[in-house]
Amino acid sequence: MTDAQDTAPDKQPLPRNIRGKRPQFFSDPAVDHLLATVLELSAELWVSRSRQAALESYLAKTGVLDTAEFETFQIPEEEQEALQAWRSEFMQRLFRTVEGEASTAG
Repeated sequence: MTDAQDTAPDKQPLPRNIRGKRPQFFSDPAVDHLLATVLELSAELWVSRSRQAALESYLAKTGVLDTAEFETFQIPEEEQEALQAWRSEFMQRLFRTVEGEASTAG
């Protein structure tokens, strides 16, 4: 590898830490926080949907999944309870930032 290849712009490592203040796009910082949260959740949703579609496609293709039967499948109650517990923990993590800022604002 030549020196020119080592310093090519597309080969430079990205910085691990961002320096300076977080950019503010709206006059109210809460709107920026909300936008960041919505974008983060949107990215997570896209990843989840993409993986779910790939998994369903693979399972249907290999004959493991009957897609018509899958549409009417009901999750067992104990698994629904586990999902509900995960959802509660997720919501607490999601709103931790907002609650923390609200308690220090007064």
